[in-house]
Amino acid sequence: MRTLLFIPLFCALALAVEQPMKRPGPPLEVATVDGGRLNIQKLKGKVVLLDFMTTACPKCKEASAGIQKVYRELESKGFEAVAIALDAKSASALIPYKLQFGITFPIGTVSREAVYGYLEHSPVKLFYVPTMALLDRQGRIRSIETGWKGEAALKTAVLELLAESPRSR
Repeated sequence: MRTLLFIPLFCALALAVEQPMKRPGPPLEVATVDGGRLNIQKLKGKVVLLDFMTTACPKCKEASAGIQKVYRELESKGFEAVAIALDAKSASALIPYKLQFGITFPIGTVSREAVYGYLEHSPVKLFYVPTMALLDRQGRIRSIETGWKGEAALKTAVLELLAESPRSR
């Protein structure tokens, strides 16, 4: 009898995990390296990748180079990328980092607390970088992934969202 009760619960959890995420992205403002402020909510109408990273992380560096390639290819189709360093103290390292990887998309800093709130991540859990949030044209968070899956995976995910109708639900 316990098995019968466990199976439906397990299936419900599995189905919940496989369903695509579609929740509104809360307000988030990035202090960019050029001294400006970028309000993520104002990017509605574009498919947006938020790359939460650090400048010392080897996988973050690999991701930055790959994101730049995808960005260069898909920017004109409505794709925007934003690299967000997790510590305001890293601001001085961002300009050389941007130059090193030829980053042409916005890059800046946000406090860890703001990132945790945005991603609904518990501050008592470890936070791994890179963590990437992909937003649809309506500003809804469609996926959050930890780690760099490669240029092909990013391009496929972005193209799927770009192909959706701007008013799709």
